[in-house]
Order: sequence, then structure tokens, then C-alpha cells
Amino acid sequence: MEWHHLEYFKHLANTENMSLSAEQLMVSQSALSRAIKHLETELGVPLFHRTGRAITLSNYGKSFLITVNNILDEMAIFQTNISNATDEYSGELTIGFLHSVGAGYMSEFLKTFKKQYPNIRLKLVQNHANKLLKMLDDGEADIVITSLVNKDPNTIFEPLITEKLYITINETHPFSNYNQIEINALRDENFILLKKGFSLRKQVDDILKSYQLQPQISFEGDEIITIAAFISSDLGVSILPHLREIQIPNLKQIPIKNHDATRTIGIGYKAKNIAIPVIAETRKSLLAYFKDFE
Repeated sequence: MEWHHLEYFKHLANTENMSLSAEQLMVSQSALSRAIKHLETELGVPLFHRTGRAITLSNYGKSFLITVNNILDEMAIFQTNISNATDEYSGELTIGFLHSVGAGYMSEFLKTFKKQYPNIRLKLVQNHANKLLKMLDDGEADIVITSLVNKDPNTIFEPLITEKLYITINETHPFSNYNQIEINALRDENFILLKKGFSLRKQVDDILKSYQLQPQISFEGDEIITIAAFISSDLGVSILPHLREIQIPNLKQIPIKNHDATRTIGIGYKAKNIAIPVIAETRKSLLAYFKDFE
């Protein structure tokens, strides 16, 4: 029994029109007729009643159509499973991440990931933590890298790395030779900070508030690299994570004295999506990549 004969039979059974089926299947009517007669010979029963040019399914044909539909449906499922098993690391994936992890971490990860999985097309989105979580909830992002934990029970958050925060100053600053700097020593400084709404900004505000320090803010920006560039120009100071891979001169990062300031960066994704191979593999790659930094 030829596999394509089953396809021909199903199509003809649905249309009960030989010329239309032949046209839609892009075969000649004679080829289609021979295929049906071949099936009938193998099965030993008539599948259609023929009255002139009109054809209708016989009772045997109706019973056989149920069997053929089941066979074709099972084959379609099998082909899908085979495709997923042999080419599971392909497709499109949207990753959202904090501005503050872009230059320091993501650029090197993406370079390595692209070499390892050339068939995965990554769409990248930068935003602040609350917006990233909303994107995840709305299905606009598959994976987010953020510092906020989503309280939604359907969202999984796994820590990637815990970063220390440093007082970041120009190397000509009077404090540049200090091994540690107290927060209280910054009362007369001009601060360069991220804008309100960023999780790092809230954390810095909370640190300063705990010392009853009302900062004098000379600039608020969207990117850590911009903040660092302004500090490089000696326009103020800030509290930032370690500036990995950011090649800006004249910067010094000095630990905070008597204050354990850290932030945890993690990966968030929907629990239901972890069964999707491309998401599962990207998650695994991110966990392995950030493990090296710990």
C-alpha cells in the first residue's frame, strides 16, 4: 500500500469529486483513479459507489476513512516529534534584560551563544525591571534577566549572580586612594544616578536614605555606561556594580565601608515554557555562563 494513496483517498473522500480532487492534488484524473482502484484491490472491497461520473463513499469507504484519518494524524504527530528531537535548538526567542547587564555580561554571552546555536534567532530588549516582568507576563518576552523577583506563582526566578556595589568616582577625586569609603563621606558630592523606576536606582536611594543622606543629583540617565562616562568627566559620583567590560578611562570603584551593598541578578521565565527545547537550552546556557562569574 502506497503512502500517497492514503492521502489521495482522504482527499477524494472529502470532495467526492474526481476532477476537483485531481486538480487540487496536482495529479491527472487517471493517476488518481488508478490509485483508488489499487487501494480497493488491496483491501478487497469497493471504497466508492460510482454512478456515471458521480462518486460517493461506500460503507466500507466511510469505515476506511476513519482509519486513514487516524493513521495520518498519528504520522503528523510523529513527524512533529522527530522534527523537535532533531532540530530542537532552532527558532526565535526574545530575551529582555536590564540596561545595567547589557554591556557587562550580555555582549560576551551572545557572542558565545550565537556560535553554539546558530539556528536560534534572538530578539533582544533592554528595559527596567518592572517593565521586563510585565513583558514576561504579557508574553512579549520568553526569558528576562532582572533583579526583581516576580511574585506570580507561574513565574520561575533563578539567581544568576550576586554583585557587590561600589562607590564609583573619578580617579582624580580626593577619595581615589581610599581602600573603602563610608556613605556619610558623600554628603557634599554631586550624584549621577539612573532615573527613577530602575531597580538599581531604588536600591541606591534606599542605601542613601538609610544614612539620612539626601543626594544632590546633577544628572539622571537610562544607561550605566552613560553614568560611567559622566563620572569619567569628573561631573559627579555614583554607586554602581562592578563595571565589567566597560572601557571608560579615569574611573575608580571603591568598596563601601561598613555596608554590605549587593544586588542579585536572576533569570525569569514562565513555568509552562520550560518544556520548550529552545527556552530550556537558553536557560541552561545562561546558568552555565554566569556560574563562571561567581
